[in-house]
Amino acid sequence: MAGKRRGNQKSLFATLAFIIAIIAVVFGRFNKSFDSVNIAPENMGEVPAVHFVDVGQGSCILLQSKKDGVLIDAGEKEYGETVVHYLKSCGIEKLSYVIATHPHTDHIGGLATVLKSFDVENIIMPKLQASNTPSTKTYQRLLETIASKKIKPIAAKPGSKYSTDEISFEILGPTTQSDDLNNMSVVCRAEVNSTSFLLLGDAGKAEMKGIMALSPLLSSDIVLMGHHGSSSSLDKNLLSSASPSVAVISCGRDNSYGHPHQETIQYLDKNKIKYYRTDKSGNVVVFCPDGGYSIKTQN
Repeated sequence: MAGKRRGNQKSLFATLAFIIAIIAVVFGRFNKSFDSVNIAPENMGEVPAVHFVDVGQGSCILLQSKKDGVLIDAGEKEYGETVVHYLKSCGIEKLSYVIATHPHTDHIGGLATVLKSFDVENIIMPKLQASNTPSTKTYQRLLETIASKKIKPIAAKPGSKYSTDEISFEILGPTTQSDDLNNMSVVCRAEVNSTSFLLLGDAGKAEMKGIMALSPLLSSDIVLMGHHGSSSSLDKNLLSSASPSVAVISCGRDNSYGHPHQETIQYLDKNKIKYYRTDKSGNVVVFCPDGGYSIKTQN
């Protein structure tokens, strides 16, 4: 009996050791994806990826390929250094393109700091008129930085296509001039390897109708919901055309705007679109190897 009991104990200890080993491997695999200060994944650069960076109530997206990248916005001014540190943690050395979607500070505030910190070749911006050009210090600071760094400015034009390594993207909007700067947002559809992204900026429903009229190809795997998940940007026809499997909402925790709005969440739930929120998940990273994608979050 004693020998049998010892045998059972050994078997039990062996089983427990095996379970603990599995837990250790799984825990290490999924929790060491981000570095010790939760800034960026350690293994960036191994495969192309798209990062939805947590910049509070703002927006910042990095399309990454090897040591190159395309940066879309950089949140408010106080997030500039955060974005710079994030990009460096990802191994980014240069940016072939930067897109400043529109002149609101929660999108372009941190860009001047980023432009000063990296080799940037081109910056794509909406072409504004005298009537809708803001006179804010943030916008002036951005223009001055572009000039001093001799970065090539490119006016966003629907139908224009750009590419670098495994990244390609097409400008979809703005389609017309508007005094509402949200509707002047640079909207684009990007492909990273075989994964497609529809990035809506802060465009509202009026602009989205113009985009649909000009752009029959909207089908995308992943969509960045317009205007931080606001119902004012919830164009159901456009989303039906895009038919995404995943949505990302870039918004700040307990923000005063109530973003994302309940109507947006109800739409995503009803249509079984899995969604991630930067206010809850932190940085959302979509890895884009050939033939598919996988998603990891900071939290």
